[in-house]
Amino acid sequence: MLDLDPLLEYLTGVVETTFKVEAVTVYFRDPSAKVFRPKIPTASGEWYKAASDFEISETSPLVRYLQLYHRLLVREEATRESYDEPTTAAALALQQLEGDLAFSLVDDRVTVGIIIVGPKRSGDAYFAEDIDLLETLVSQAAVAMKNAQLYRQVVLVNEYVDNILSTMESGVIAVNAAGEISLFNSAAERLIGLQAAVVSGTSYRVLPIALASPLREALEAHIPRSEFEVSIKGIEGVNVPLVCSTAILKHRGGATDGALIVFSDLTRLKDLEREKRRAERLASFGALASGVAHEIKNPLVAIRTFAELLPERFNDTDFREDFAKVVVREIVRIDDLVGRLRGIAATAPQQVGIVDLREPIADTLRLLRAQLEQTRPTVHCDFEDQAPFVAVEEAQLKQLFLNLFLNAIEAMGSGGDLMIHLQRRDLHGAPWVVVSVSDTGPGIPESVRTSVFDPFFTTKPRGSGLGLAICRGITDAHRGTIRAENRAGRSGTTIVVEFPATSNSPLLLTEDNVLRT
Repeated sequence: MLDLDPLLEYLTGVVETTFKVEAVTVYFRDPSAKVFRPKIPTASGEWYKAASDFEISETSPLVRYLQLYHRLLVREEATRESYDEPTTAAALALQQLEGDLAFSLVDDRVTVGIIIVGPKRSGDAYFAEDIDLLETLVSQAAVAMKNAQLYRQVVLVNEYVDNILSTMESGVIAVNAAGEISLFNSAAERLIGLQAAVVSGTSYRVLPIALASPLREALEAHIPRSEFEVSIKGIEGVNVPLVCSTAILKHRGGATDGALIVFSDLTRLKDLEREKRRAERLASFGALASGVAHEIKNPLVAIRTFAELLPERFNDTDFREDFAKVVVREIVRIDDLVGRLRGIAATAPQQVGIVDLREPIADTLRLLRAQLEQTRPTVHCDFEDQAPFVAVEEAQLKQLFLNLFLNAIEAMGSGGDLMIHLQRRDLHGAPWVVVSVSDTGPGIPESVRTSVFDPFFTTKPRGSGLGLAICRGITDAHRGTIRAENRAGRSGTTIVVEFPATSNSPLLLTEDNVLRT
């Protein structure tokens, strides 16, 4: 019997029936109002109505007495014999409440409730046996009431948690130590297409493998993961991208009690990212078109000028020779520009092998030996990762590193330090190989740092603005990333290139495999 109202009805009914009393009223403390309010059972008799109008202040002599002594107060005994002033005042307060006996309900030595028992309907006094029986009954009732209150608190907390879980947009699944599903909220039902009533109590293996696998890692291997992306088949058979986090549930003693996974639908975010990339591509296309028009217009102007003068000066041998040289030179210039533009639109080949990044780095440094001997920078190579294998076409890697190393050498002029750092990191829940190329040049102004990869953008007096744009095209084609950072607290720039890591298998990968890496 954990419900408070039925418990009160039972207690008051037993006391009323056994002792034939006029009234039994239970008061509970209301901390916010600093009073004790009567708790009237729903099936109470007419004689409860009079008591329901009374409230007992926390400063009442009766409350002070019960809080001080934590014992029964018998009004007749207290008024008949000479007691101290607190007892006498408490007896008078009890009389005003039309009660003969007052019992305190105590929790951690604090009075949380009071039971007032009225006189017997026969007018007889309460004998010692009556009082002993009432004390025993009230003591047992106090324990039951405490349990009822605790149960009520647990119910309220569970209702509060259930309300939160039911209104969450994120799916939440919890399993116990045996791997049985103990929590499955409505968002999880909507995202996965399984019903909580069906999967509750079953093994987590009924879940999609993309969710079951990280749950197993958390539960059995004790490896929680944070904010990693997976994809599952939705209700309509369409792939649904999710971002997930797992956690280990533990007892206070440290023993594993289960595991938890929280996941959110990334569909809308992915749509926004695609829209953003589309807008960026359109903006880049506009800048590219403007730059191409400018770069091609200059040689065309020179060719046109000579062509317009050709009819008048056709017989001038020197003019014809100059015209031939200018035309060839400007056409070569246009052809070189077209070749560079092709580099911006680099695409992953249909088949790529597994490449050890240390090899194209070393080959590129050997290719730049003459420039390095001329400018004499100090080259530092720090290869932390001893298996930096990536699925990228080797020729494009060499072109990537050639552009980065040349930029660093030109930025430093004579001397300086060229630092190449190679390491492996866990990004987005998967291993990536990270190459950092740092120099000790003047650095990139913060105002233009995000623009250095745009076509035709350059900070060099005679730069084409295509070197870093080509690097961006190569990394994008192989699902890599590239960014520019200024060295914290020191001069210079660091270009960070990241590629998804792969195994050192010598087998060729198809384009689809590259995209899944």
